[in-house]
Amino acid sequence: MYRRSGRHRLALAALLAATATVVTLDFRQGQGQGGPLHWLENAAVSIVAPLQDGIGQVFRPAGDFVSDVANFGSIKDQNEQLRAQIEQLNSQQRRIPEVLRENERLKGLLGIQEADWTQGQMLAARVIANGPSNYEWTSYLNKGSSDGIREGMAVVSAQGLVGRIIFAGGDYSKVLLAIDPQHAVGARLTSSSETGVMSGRGLSDLSFEFIDPEVEIADGETVVTSGYDKGVYPPGIPIGRVNDVREAPDALSQTALVTPVVDFSKLDTVLVLLDSGPIEE
Repeated sequence: MYRRSGRHRLALAALLAATATVVTLDFRQGQGQGGPLHWLENAAVSIVAPLQDGIGQVFRPAGDFVSDVANFGSIKDQNEQLRAQIEQLNSQQRRIPEVLRENERLKGLLGIQEADWTQGQMLAARVIANGPSNYEWTSYLNKGSSDGIREGMAVVSAQGLVGRIIFAGGDYSKVLLAIDPQHAVGARLTSSSETGVMSGRGLSDLSFEFIDPEVEIADGETVVTSGYDKGVYPPGIPIGRVNDVREAPDALSQTALVTPVVDFSKLDTVLVLLDSGPIEE
């Protein structure tokens, strides 16, 4: 096999040398055109050209492979960049529903600015955690005393009453929610203007107590803050809607069970009423 390949190379070299000689002679005799040996030149070229093309076809893939290897690093970097961009776009797409929900919540908060009880200064804050105890219904906000928050200020959402500030740290604050049994607020029926005290009952309905037994209470009637608690809560903040009425054991008053208008399991963005709070005596 090796000798056969050697003979082929010698034959090819001799053929190329003969072609060069013929071309030279033919050019000298016929100035490159129409010489007596011109037909030999054409014959030699017709034989050598396919051989050259075949050799080129063999070595061209090797050259392309070397070029691809040289560009491999650059292609890999570009692929990594494209993957990073795709992941970033996917992440942004996943956040779109949450951004839309946040936008709706903020629009809801802006919509309550026309109410009488939101005419003062307000500060938007985000709920960052809930109280650690099963016997304490509280939430923590991402704004504190450095933002102007102090104890006793009312906290509301787009729906209505959330609670009041019971602690203000430098960059966070703690809210006692209206559903906590320790929370109480002066309340008023919107139809009869009858007043009483609204207390929390944990995760159950609120309890509206000390209502005159002669007052008619409609099912679904709205209850709002009365403002009769030394200025802690401005009057008119929606608290909930009546779903049941019970007569007190002593028959001297009646109690209404009230469903809160605020879904305390989904608190997110709230407003702190900076002009609210106990009146200093």
